[in-house]
Amino acid sequence: MQKVNVYMMSPSLVLPKLNASKKFWITLGVLVWLYLVVSNLPAVWGAYALTRGGDIAMNGVSGTVWSGRASLVSIKIKGMDQSVGQLTWKLNVFSLFTLKPCALITTKMDNQEFDGYVCVKGKNGISVKDASMSFPAALMQPLLPLSVSGQFALTIEQLEVSDSRLQKIRGKATWADGKIYNGSNWMNLGGLGADLVDDGKNGLNAHIVDISSPMRMDLNGSLPYPTGARVSGNLAMPEPYFREINAGAWLSMFAVQQANDAQGNIVYAVDLNF
Repeated sequence: MQKVNVYMMSPSLVLPKLNASKKFWITLGVLVWLYLVVSNLPAVWGAYALTRGGDIAMNGVSGTVWSGRASLVSIKIKGMDQSVGQLTWKLNVFSLFTLKPCALITTKMDNQEFDGYVCVKGKNGISVKDASMSFPAALMQPLLPLSVSGQFALTIEQLEVSDSRLQKIRGKATWADGKIYNGSNWMNLGGLGADLVDDGKNGLNAHIVDISSPMRMDLNGSLPYPTGARVSGNLAMPEPYFREINAGAWLSMFAVQQANDAQGNIVYAVDLNF
């Protein structure tokens, strides 16, 4: 076998390999240097990136841009500031280079929690994915025509908001120990669930079903943008529960009684606009 003397090889064959290796190490060194610089920047830089859209406000910021904390945070919902308590984040440093900052965010407050991946989109938008949150049902009061109580929980696959308008949503919601005030007394709904999806026009659609409720429920709800809402579908409940909540006195305002089902439950067809 004939041996090849590398010293006899043409410089044009060797130098490209050396140049490629040199470029690799220079590029790696620059990336490491940028990582070290960015990860040690003050937390206020990260807070600015997350709040520049205007829908999030932070106070008492500490830590670094890579991993920080805010003692008090509020989010603008329907033009109103809603406190979410203490917030911590772990920023994806490389997302800063794309000018679309993203961070794993957690918040904690009495009966309120959030954990998910949040990204800034454009000047006035945010996106959320793979998130879970829970909060008192009373926080939804400004969006609803009835007084409510209980605990809401959301699992968000995807959510996008821009200029305080809903752009996209895919997720599921549950309402534990749900109650509504029907004008004369609190009505116990038990546990309910819903699949959430946007309507493509800045509004929200929901398919609502019973989970552990004394009534059977199969409803479709919509919250179109900018105002209004509609709920339609069917309710079914045993006669003792029907009498307990005095359902006949208020269901007739937005529902029409149907024939009893095979189990003897009292059935109503719902069509409510507000």
